[in-house]
Amino acid sequence: MRTKDIAGLAGVTPRTLRHYHQIGLLPEPFRDRNGYRRYDVPALIRLLRIKGLAAAGVALGDMASFLEGRGAPAGGLLDALDAQLLDQIGQLERQRELVAQLRTDADGPGLGFDPALPFKALTEGRSEAANDAWREQLTLFSHLLSREDLAKLYGIYERLAQESEEFLALGKKFDALGPDSDAKYIDEMAREYAKCFESIFSDFIDMLAAPEKRKIFKIVHAHTMAGLNASQRKTLSAVASYMG
Repeated sequence: MRTKDIAGLAGVTPRTLRHYHQIGLLPEPFRDRNGYRRYDVPALIRLLRIKGLAAAGVALGDMASFLEGRGAPAGGLLDALDAQLLDQIGQLERQRELVAQLRTDADGPGLGFDPALPFKALTEGRSEAANDAWREQLTLFSHLLSREDLAKLYGIYERLAQESEEFLALGKKFDALGPDSDAKYIDEMAREYAKCFESIFSDFIDMLAAPEKRKIFKIVHAHTMAGLNASQRKTLSAVASYMG
């Protein structure tokens, strides 16, 4: 068999065949008087085994352990390959989840998780600007926090959702703050917010206690404050002072 013949039978390109020769995976065959390579059936069998190993995800550098019958390291290599494939399957499953989110929510993949309850319970009826800011904040948290910390944050929001009516009522008042809001009203609202957040404040602070997490909090805080009007910023500043 010539190069094009064995390559055609194995379903590889002549270039791939030459590469296998260069790295020593496939021994150089006999050449005829014209310099053409001549392959025998054992060479085809070896090439088909190489193709099968490649299809299984075995790296070229590891194939000799299988091809030469050195069975000893094969078990460890297969365990490592199996673990790698499981990881890839997990990644593909997560990717499918993001694709599913795209069907119903264009911003879903940016959040890094399904923006279902409790988030819906905490945002229903809020202003468009408030909900946009909320989603952007969740996007920051979901990509900057670890999975463990994100689960803690989700738990905090779930606890808030249990009192969603009170939280939403405050949120709507907050959305309505503007140039005509007087200092007394702002102070009263800040006290209400502080009371509402009292049960989860320490957990939230503990979650962001590490120095690297404080940087994340500063980023989120700066983003939040940038989207607010003067009265809303005063309210949050007062809430912070009441929370200690």
